[in-house]
Amino acid sequence: MSTDYKVVIIGAGVIGLAVSRALAEKGESSVLIVDKEDGFGHATSSRNSEVIHSGLYYADGSVKASYCARANRKLYDFCEKENVWYNKCGKLVIAQKGQEPVLQELFQKGIRNGVDEMRIISKKEIYSLEPNIEAELALFIPSTGIISAHELMSAFNRISGSTGHDSLFMTSVGDAHKNNLNEYSLFLVEHGSVESNVTANWVVNAAGLHSETIAAMVMGRKAPSLKFSKGEYFKLSSKWRNEFSHLVYPLPDIENDSLGIHLSFDQSGSSKLGPSAAWLELLNEDYSVTESLADTFFGEAKRYIPDLNITDLSPDYSGIRPKYFPEQVKQSDYYIRHEEGAGLEGWINLVGIDSPGLTAAISIGEDVAEWIVS
Repeated sequence: MSTDYKVVIIGAGVIGLAVSRALAEKGESSVLIVDKEDGFGHATSSRNSEVIHSGLYYADGSVKASYCARANRKLYDFCEKENVWYNKCGKLVIAQKGQEPVLQELFQKGIRNGVDEMRIISKKEIYSLEPNIEAELALFIPSTGIISAHELMSAFNRISGSTGHDSLFMTSVGDAHKNNLNEYSLFLVEHGSVESNVTANWVVNAAGLHSETIAAMVMGRKAPSLKFSKGEYFKLSSKWRNEFSHLVYPLPDIENDSLGIHLSFDQSGSSKLGPSAAWLELLNEDYSVTESLADTFFGEAKRYIPDLNITDLSPDYSGIRPKYFPEQVKQSDYYIRHEEGAGLEGWINLVGIDSPGLTAAISIGEDVAEWIVS
């Protein structure tokens, strides 16, 4: 007996959509995408800085490092081909007095990770590039940029739909189990009440914040576990619009596995600060912004934007990052695995895909599609 679909993708964020796009490019039409929201990209994928990362920060030998540098170039090429808005603006990672050795270490890590054309620049050159920024030294990375996450996901979704892929929104996965060697059964709940079952030869778990829960349906206690980090953003007043031409980052916050409260901007030139980093004990998808954090944001940003005033900040938005930590590793990484070694042939887990997931999405999608359509 044949299955309902060859592939079911759980999650219509940027990763799930990238997988569906890659399958479409390979001519695979029997695909169903399931998401609990009322449209694609409503959670982690749309609640971030929309940065195209270079691959600078990630640990030697990490999955993140292996994806980011090569994915960076692929993403720019895709944006050109599919008319997705981006700005290859470059980034400054700044160091204040006493932080120069840490900046040098980061520079060496970037070299090992294959980051293109980066260089350390002086205080004078920082001022020439960004007159509103004050720092002793900076690492200039020209391959970093910003992108419209919505346009990127829309392009993935359009390519997926052109091959006849189906989508079910407002639909959660209540349970999953393996029927036999080549078939999985998923119990779906649509609109909170309508129940149905769907079968597939392949299941791609790209459920983001809920990917641990989905993995546990078939793996039990052997499923990879996640930690959740909430990041909040504050926007700057209109007087700062178009006042910056590069992204500006402090040195990374190792303790909280964060890149620190950095300065970025969007397609309109509006500037924002963030994200903060706060560990959550439980997954509570509360996307409010804590107004009292304005003092913290101001204190961090004032170090490198001397003319900033506290009245320039107002609450913007927040996001929650799913983080996977391999055993005895302090820096989060991706868990990307076809679970055939666990007796689950046809089940693919994409767990803990936080930053630089937007950058890595195309490459992750293409690798998953290779497993399915070889």
